[in-house]
Amino acid sequence: MKPARDWIEELAHVEAGPDVEGLEGRGGEPTVRVNGVYLHSRYRPREEAARLIDSAGLDLERPVLVVGAGLGYHVAELKQRGAAQVAVVEPAAAVAKLAVEGLLRDSDVLLGVGDIDAIAATTQFQQFARKIPQVLVHPPTAKVHPEYCERAVAVAAKTALGQQRLRIAVVGPMYGGSLPIAGYLERAFASLGHVTLLIDNSQAWPLYQKATEGVQSKHGSAQLGNILAHFLGEWTYARAAEFAPDICIVMAQAPVNPSFPARLSKEGVVTAFWYVENWRHMPYWRDFAPQYDCFFHIQPGEFEDQLDRAGCPCHAFIQTGCDPEIHRPVKLTSDERTEYGCDLSFAGAGYANRVQMFKGMTDYDFKIWGVDWAASELKPLLCRAQERFTPERFAKIVAGSKISLNLHSSTIHEGVDPNCDAVNPRVFEIAACGGFQLCDPCIGLEALFDFDSELPVYRDLQGLRSKVDYFLEHPDERCEFARRARERALRDHTYEKRAEAMLECILDAYGSRLLRKGIRVQRTVAEMAGRVGRDATLGKYLASLPPDLPFTHENINQQLVTATTKMTYPEGVFAYLREVRSFAETLFARER
Repeated sequence: MKPARDWIEELAHVEAGPDVEGLEGRGGEPTVRVNGVYLHSRYRPREEAARLIDSAGLDLERPVLVVGAGLGYHVAELKQRGAAQVAVVEPAAAVAKLAVEGLLRDSDVLLGVGDIDAIAATTQFQQFARKIPQVLVHPPTAKVHPEYCERAVAVAAKTALGQQRLRIAVVGPMYGGSLPIAGYLERAFASLGHVTLLIDNSQAWPLYQKATEGVQSKHGSAQLGNILAHFLGEWTYARAAEFAPDICIVMAQAPVNPSFPARLSKEGVVTAFWYVENWRHMPYWRDFAPQYDCFFHIQPGEFEDQLDRAGCPCHAFIQTGCDPEIHRPVKLTSDERTEYGCDLSFAGAGYANRVQMFKGMTDYDFKIWGVDWAASELKPLLCRAQERFTPERFAKIVAGSKISLNLHSSTIHEGVDPNCDAVNPRVFEIAACGGFQLCDPCIGLEALFDFDSELPVYRDLQGLRSKVDYFLEHPDERCEFARRARERALRDHTYEKRAEAMLECILDAYGSRLLRKGIRVQRTVAEMAGRVGRDATLGKYLASLPPDLPFTHENINQQLVTATTKMTYPEGVFAYLREVRSFAETLFARER
């Protein structure tokens, strides 16, 4: 990629094939026809270019990447209107030759010709893309070269946004299995360097329970529940809108209604929904999937066909995973060893198939943790019955067990569900905690762990008992399986990996929208120290702060010394700015 005027000599030898015809339009202005498609009007190409720029709604103070040079009418129109910085990519060398010999002959507009990936690899393209340009696709070029144009937009978005700190909001539910996953996902995005907000609705769960369970009338209870859910939906929207995210990801069971994404979309926010539930058991996905820009799920195959038929615009299979900060090996105290120590453990809810399977395991040193275990045969095995365990307690449960059992839930089978295709999070969490695990062979699990070296599986009660007996007698093999499974989980199955996959999908599909909206570039204090100079007074102060701290008013204010300590000059300036801001906010509040 280089200035258009510098292409003249390089393109001089290019000969137009029969598919590229340079013509004189009926108004005397030149035009060109490619594969039978006119790239510009035969009558008034300049007026056509003006209408294109009018309809594009571009901010001409921001850079613009044009996909498709044509003869340069629309590019010249941009420059004439005062566009600050313009770059162009053109797939056809013969068309580019006509442009640089014509309207772009003396232009300093950056031009890349040919393979888009080769263009994207140039330093000039990467430097331009980092300025977060808007993308203008020349419609006739897109008609002739649709794949090129689509690829160009995707490459521009990834190059521009891939290294930027995006603002990402994650909306959690009040309760349930997706509640901790919301926190894991938000931390994953934060660890990747993005500016994040977790909208935590769990604090409303006790009130929701009290409001709905304190009324005997089912109708009255439902009404109260709906009122509170509506309030939480409005609260969630207000929090998200105030944060002004680039991307908002809503977790399954979050208290928002189907109109929530449309409201955020008006602000240019890309919305996504992560459905970490079994679509066959929880059909509410039909109301939500078509409303979100991206719909992430944990069940590939048949569900994807269902999503297509439901009108879901973009969907992707994103498995759950583990959070190494939470799911990690822990050492137990002697008292904890007494409470958690056992040969076998299971942590989860008492679904019917689990109850039936575990009735055949009561002769083992077996401890069961979780809620909804009503079978009398299992009562002696229950620990902290009807108490939901925290992730921290889960790590202790795994640490105390020689063997951690995992059985995917089913409401229609008495044991292993042969058709189960929704891998549960426990698979990854047990592995990351360093536990040895026996699991049923959920469809797709074989692609995540190796059954012969990382995760042994069983298919029925007899097979489970046989493997339990064997591995209780072979502790060294248990340790090797657990070690390899943990290595695999930390390498391939962390929530950071899942967050990266989500971003790749979002940028592929909606990167151009983010580019059009623009993003607020968020720098760290270390970057700002470098920009002002580390030898400067301000630079020295910033260099004394945590280097990865985002450079915001709030973060700097939290780092200021107490009033009883003498402030440095930069600290005094920041403290003064804090007081000015506080005074202004108080004044505006009084005016309202």
